[in-house]
Formats: sequence, C-alpha cells, structure tokens
Amino acid sequence: MAVLSWREQMSLNYPPLDDEHKAFLEEINKASEGLRERDIAKIDHMFEACYDYVRNHFSHEEDIMERINYPELEEHIVSHQLFIKNISSFRQKYEKMVDRGPKFEIAQKTIAFLSVWFLGHVISRDKPIKPYLVRLRHLPPRMNY
Repeated sequence: MAVLSWREQMSLNYPPLDDEHKAFLEEINKASEGLRERDIAKIDHMFEACYDYVRNHFSHEEDIMERINYPELEEHIVSHQLFIKNISSFRQKYEKMVDRGPKFEIAQKTIAFLSVWFLGHVISRDKPIKPYLVRLRHLPPRMNY
C-alpha cells in the first residue's frame, strides 16, 4: 500500500490545522506500515487515532469555521459526520473478527478508505476554508488558535 506524503497543495497556510492534518496523515502511514508488517497492535492503534482525530481535530476545525463565519459550515459538519459513520462501521466489523486474516482484510479496506477520504476531504472540503482563515487575524487574541 502506498505511503501518503504531505503536499503543499494540501496546505491551508494555517499551522494549527495543517499540523493536525499532517499528524493524521502520519497515523494513516503508520497503519499502512502495520498492515505490511502484519502488526495487529499498529492496526488497533489506527482506530484509536481516528477517534482522537474526530474528537480533537473535527471540533477544532468546526469551531474555527464557526468563528470565521464560514458559509459552508453545515455541509462540512455533515461530511465529518459521514466520516464518523464510516470509520465506526469499519471498526465494528474489525472488532467482531477473531481471526487475524479477516481482521487484516478489514484493516486494508479501512486504510484504503482513510487514504482516499483524507486526500479528498483536505483538498475538496478543507482547502475552500483557506481564504476565510485571514479573518482569524481580526478576532480578539483569546479566540485565535
């Protein structure tokens, strides 16, 4: 499975969000490595990393979009909810499996989903936020990230 790498076209030029995106990209790469190595612990960690990402990054990103009055906020939230639904489904299937073979098959499908989702989401959903992020400069310092 190909390792994903950060590309400048993914950048929002806003380090707090870019750093979170880069960290999640690294988690996808670690999971891919775990799949190649047949390391079940790295695969288990992938699902935990997804939930951490959802809890922390999605709420952070949505909060920023709300503060800058991003006009597509509701649609963006729906895309986050769809991700949560999909990753939860993968995790449920994964956890039901006892044998390593089927677990690795589900892990492979999950990693493929994450790779496609991440690239698509950052480029098609997050990049349009970029021009609005300049509004953060005009907010009181306590609201900046």
